[in-house]
Amino acid sequence: MSEWRQTAPDWFRSAVESPWEKRFVESGGVKVHYRLRGAPDAPGIVLCHGNAAHSGWWDFIAPALAETHRVAAMDFAGMGDSEERRKVTPEGFAGDIAQVIADAAFTLPPLLIGHSFGGGMSMYLAETRPELIRGLVMMDSPIYPPPEIGGARPAPPKIAPRRYPKREIALERFRLIPEQPTVNDWAVNYIADTGITETRRGWIWKARTNIFGHPAFGDDYWQDQRERFPRVTVPLHVVWGTLSALCTPDTMAYMRDVAPSGATFTEMPDAYHHVLLDQPEETIRIIREIAAA
Repeated sequence: MSEWRQTAPDWFRSAVESPWEKRFVESGGVKVHYRLRGAPDAPGIVLCHGNAAHSGWWDFIAPALAETHRVAAMDFAGMGDSEERRKVTPEGFAGDIAQVIADAAFTLPPLLIGHSFGGGMSMYLAETRPELIRGLVMMDSPIYPPPEIGGARPAPPKIAPRRYPKREIALERFRLIPEQPTVNDWAVNYIADTGITETRRGWIWKARTNIFGHPAFGDDYWQDQRERFPRVTVPLHVVWGTLSALCTPDTMAYMRDVAPSGATFTEMPDAYHHVLLDQPEETIRIIREIAAA
């Protein structure tokens, strides 16, 4: 997995090796970690990762954005380098975002960007605390139609905590969730390489919390998402991969139908669910375009 250094393009290696400031802020009784880049007086951007992920997923995206913006890439509680919170709720994760925004001390409300699960939590904050942000970007973050319209939604991933005796064994077993063809092996290998940590009992993935194994993320959660999405009042931008297993044509048609007025929709060709990994340069271009608007 660590062979990404030999196969990655020059721009990628330069990006992930660029400096960033390590910060922590208290949120809901635990310390939440985030990576900060860019000039203090620059416009703000906050980046939120997906389920079973960590802030390092943005390491090859954030440096380019930090050329013109103050960029905070955060770890939700129980993931990355953040502490684990016993109670797992949408309110708690939205609170993590709010605390990072406050601690980063942006000069103006930032643009909030979330991938997958991170887009759902970002949308929750946008609907409940719109004064905190200037806009919302949901990246391959589905709002599923109700069962009577769209049928059964995809089953949530089952993530069981695992410990490995050796780092190499863990890296060999790394898989994306949902699984998909590998477009850029160097990007996938990088997030695996930086997403594991050693404990006294072996190696574990930094994404420790099984989000969709908690009662607060059952059927009622998806209904709540459907109700909140049309109520978003900040500028909303939806980006998705044309090959995504989650943002299917039926799901995207539903999202268009119920989206608030003025929402924009941008498809990313040749990208699956993990758009950051599949099309990183296009991801940067799209975010730059939205941020400049």
